[in-house]
Amino acid sequence: MSKKPEFDVTVIGAGVVGLSIAHFLSKTKLGVLIIDSEDNFGKVTSSRNSEVIHSGIFNPKDSLKYQLCQRGNELIYKFCDENKIWYKNCGKIIVSKEQEIDNFNSFTESLIKKGIEFDVLTSEQSSKMEQHIISDKSIYIESSGVIDSHDYMNHLFRISSDYCTFIFESNPIEIKKIKDVYELKIQRKNKEIETINTSSIINCAGLNSYTIAKKIMNQNLKIPSLKFYKGSYFALSSKWRNRFDRLVYSLPQPDDSLGIHISFDSTGRTKIGPDYEKVEGNNFDYTVNENSQRKFFDSAKDYIKNLQFDDLTPDYSGVRPKLFFTNDNFSEFYINEEDKNGFPNLINLIGIDSPGLTASLAIGELVVQTMIPKMNL
Repeated sequence: MSKKPEFDVTVIGAGVVGLSIAHFLSKTKLGVLIIDSEDNFGKVTSSRNSEVIHSGIFNPKDSLKYQLCQRGNELIYKFCDENKIWYKNCGKIIVSKEQEIDNFNSFTESLIKKGIEFDVLTSEQSSKMEQHIISDKSIYIESSGVIDSHDYMNHLFRISSDYCTFIFESNPIEIKKIKDVYELKIQRKNKEIETINTSSIINCAGLNSYTIAKKIMNQNLKIPSLKFYKGSYFALSSKWRNRFDRLVYSLPQPDDSLGIHISFDSTGRTKIGPDYEKVEGNNFDYTVNENSQRKFFDSAKDYIKNLQFDDLTPDYSGVRPKLFFTNDNFSEFYINEEDKNGFPNLINLIGIDSPGLTASLAIGELVVQTMIPKMNL
């Protein structure tokens, strides 16, 4: 006899993607549980990024990242307007040097193929738009912006918590499929083990998503394991506050990173980063290496006028989970209902790195409005 499920859907992970899925689930009549190992929502990758609203310019047009970033860009601006969340649709300037002209031309060609609107700026036009930058030739993308990601997540949580049950400080230590029910054993902060039966699982556990998927599916999980990359940020001194009106990026890098760029928050506080450092294992150190200051300065001084070494102060870091299917030059999202792999009513979301924040509502929409209706709930 099958065990009766206590919940229709259990979401593992309460980062920005889990919260977005919860937001869409709250509009259904399903019984929903969200569990997270931290003591609150959005405590790991979701709170350790640039807070940039991307426009898909760095992602191949046929990629899931591009599709969800494009849709997410539209949805996140609308959500912020409706809920009075701070954002600034400031646009993004991509700077370049004369010796990068070939890379510059190939990048603009890729934008044309994607149908993305942009302007090419001369050095004089670039300086007029942002007087503190150095650029021989620039690209301006209007659809990019910045957001208060913490307020954004707080709104998602408040809206969904009226309809969904949240349990924090809970680790899934064992997950079994027993007939048409998934049995989760979760360990609470006090080490107490609790068993929960659910009809379906949505695994969006960020850095732990692959481990959890493997725990459920074992050898039936047919994707490469995640690779982890640490990105650190340095804050610029108070004299740089409110000096920039737009995001400033360098041309795309060949290693799937976006390079060290300029971003800012709602107070005008300015930071540069992140760098791109591969890390092994899963015991992550979020300390910013002070010895990296020279690397950051040498990179940023090429496109920030009058930047001084002492203007930089170590700020914070984050770790990005990356999933490479073919090579290490492009990582992709994995969002899949695992019915064909022998696990119906299981949706895995793995390798959700940048532009995961921008794409979050589009991911929630895809999972809840397209994938869940096909499941037997």
